Order: sequence, then structure tokens, then C-alpha cells
Amino acid sequence: MVKEYYRYGLCPACLWQLEPAINAFCYWCKAPAFPNWTTSNKSLDSFIVESWNNVKNKYDAYIQWIEYSLLTDVQQMTSLRHGCTHIAKWLEPTANEWIKVTLKQIVISDTRSLNFHQVKYLRVK
Repeated sequence: MVKEYYRYGLCPACLWQLEPAINAFCYWCKAPAFPNWTTSNKSLDSFIVESWNNVKNKYDAYIQWIEYSLLTDVQQMTSLRHGCTHIAKWLEPTANEWIKVTLKQIVISDTRSLNFHQVKYLRVK
């Protein structure tokens, strides 16, 4: 009922309306839009939340974890910013639309790496 009235839903922490330009966290209190999200790595989770805390404008870039299985049309690219190496399309679940994302691989150690995370996204029309 609440989501029908407020198209993008309400923040589970502060109850402010979620911003349509930000789909991972609440712009106002910086709480995750989906309270149970995790990368299963505490250091990486902290790094992602820190990027959210640095958002001062609702159109600022931020990091968001996306499961690799949710990406399509992954392509390697050169000359991307912030050390990103790939682009892909992601079907964003709350808006149900395709979003073009730039990706960066996270390397934890010489033997273990996590897949990609979103650094910045652009709407694909």
C-alpha cells in the first residue's frame, strides 16, 4: 500500500520517500533501501556505505553491489574512469528498466576476487 502511493517506496529507517535517482540507499539518512543487502565481505560493505555517505547531490556517483548474474551484455572497455574495466546492462529491479552500468572488479587477495560492482550508472533508453 505504501509503495503504491509513493512510487519508489519509503525508507525503512527514516520513512522518507526514496529518491528515484538513487536505488541502493536513502538519500536522506543513507540507510540501505534493502536492509538485508550484503556482499558477504565486511570490508567491502563498509567501503560501499562510505561511498553512499559521500553523496551530497542525488545525481552524484556512488558504488552499489550488483550480483554478476543480473548483468547482461558485459563488454570490456578501455579508457573508463575510476579504474573501471567493463560496461554492462542491468535490469534494475525497483524501476524494472535497463540501466547501463560501468563495472570494476574487486580483488581481495591473489587467489580470490569478487565480481563487479557498479560505480556509476546511466539510464538506457
